[in-house]
Amino acid sequence: MTAMNTSNRETAAPDAAIVHLSGRQRGTTAFLSGDHVVIASAANGGVEIFNTGASTPQSLATLDRRGHTFRLTVTPGADVWINGEQIEEMVLASGDMLEFGDGAVVRFRLYPPEQQRYKTMAEAFSDCVDCARYDSTSPLKRAGIFATQVPTEIMTQTAPRVRIVMVVLAMAAIGLASAALVRSARVERSLQTEAARVEGLARLLDRPENRSLTVADLEAIRSDIEELRETETRVDDLEALAGARERVIAAAARSVVFLQGAYGFNDPDSGRPLRFAVSPDGKPTIGPGGQPSFTIDGNGPEVEIFYTGTGFIATDDGRIITNRHVAEPWLFDDDAKTIAARGLVPVMRRFIGYLPGEPEPFDVSLIVSSDTADVAVLRCQIVTAGLPALRLDDLALNAGDEVVVLGYPTGINAMIARSRREILPVLEARGEVTFWEVAQILAEGGHIAPLATRGIVGQITAASVVYDADTTHGGSGGPVIGLDGSVVAINSAILNDFTGSNLGVPAAEALRLLQSPPETT
Repeated sequence: MTAMNTSNRETAAPDAAIVHLSGRQRGTTAFLSGDHVVIASAANGGVEIFNTGASTPQSLATLDRRGHTFRLTVTPGADVWINGEQIEEMVLASGDMLEFGDGAVVRFRLYPPEQQRYKTMAEAFSDCVDCARYDSTSPLKRAGIFATQVPTEIMTQTAPRVRIVMVVLAMAAIGLASAALVRSARVERSLQTEAARVEGLARLLDRPENRSLTVADLEAIRSDIEELRETETRVDDLEALAGARERVIAAAARSVVFLQGAYGFNDPDSGRPLRFAVSPDGKPTIGPGGQPSFTIDGNGPEVEIFYTGTGFIATDDGRIITNRHVAEPWLFDDDAKTIAARGLVPVMRRFIGYLPGEPEPFDVSLIVSSDTADVAVLRCQIVTAGLPALRLDDLALNAGDEVVVLGYPTGINAMIARSRREILPVLEARGEVTFWEVAQILAEGGHIAPLATRGIVGQITAASVVYDADTTHGGSGGPVIGLDGSVVAINSAILNDFTGSNLGVPAAEALRLLQSPPETT
């Protein structure tokens, strides 16, 4: 490639070029001449450049030189996107990416008059990556295109003085990049073809927490209000007992935290998040079996798994006790473990808490979790002055003792139902509301409050406490409180084989964890 003629460098207009990133001309560069250029569909795919400005039935757009600028005008009826945004007319900048309705992709590039028509290494590699990305839907084919395109690009498009120096480095880069692309291909291929993983993701995403609340959902919750009245009656009876017990419950409830979390999955090599695959117009793509398609490339929405749980303030400096399966939910979910076992890394996207009576959430993060028991310690980003830290006592418990369990069983839906219809008009007026929005609305209305149920301790071991207080998912991590006001266990699991029985982690495990050196994750 020869240097451009620059007889008048100060006033000469820059050279313009079109780099083909798809079709049979992939990887080639067409320099523009003349003041009016036509870009048209090529019969063999991609686009064709007509420097003469002659009209053609396949015209997609025209490019007009006006001084030192180049204005693109889209042919009526044609679809053209620049840098992901559909346009009709625009002045192009060097590096702009042009996508045409038939799938052709090119890059516009300007070369200053004092610069030779050679690509920098960064431009060469960028073009190679985009050639691979846009010319094939198969991850393995993309890896092959990239591996073959790089040496060609270096040997033909870069300056001669750097080719010899860069060839060794380029070959090393090819090996690394090809390995990364192959891994990306392997991850994507397994996401698309391994039914277990796709079905596992579909099951995770189909849980109620992952769906926005619609008007139909709110109507269903209206009917649940009647079913909750029996439980509320039992709670009212409980709180109407001796004044000391009532005060213990009221004081403890102020320190019981409603937890909301969302986690996703990242590729371990690139750090890119797992996303929903979308078409160029932003619509989700559907894979085999009618399930959503997933990818670690593109700009689709990130995959997020939403859930709720309970915690309680356990120290004067505001540390929160909860279950490990609330702090690190992917470790205890079979579907999530299946996904992680095939090469993706679970990552917490957002983790927040609400206190009763407080309108705003606060961030929480994991400090340390137990390797032997279902308990974890969280750090919260709030000032907890004036809030009582619930006292942990591993000795104040015997079989037959009465206990109270505080928590948020069934999460958001229960609080909507317990609002006695007050919150339903507010939610219905908003239309469809997200997982985060509905909790914020509940908090602003003063409807964040734990549910209290009572039961009798049936069995105590070094590893567990069994009791019959009613609870369910969402109540995990709540305090199990004795009548003296001390926390004797952390609510953990429902024993499906024993009707009415639930399992808690002894307070001794939480005390041991609070005393261990912090290991922030």
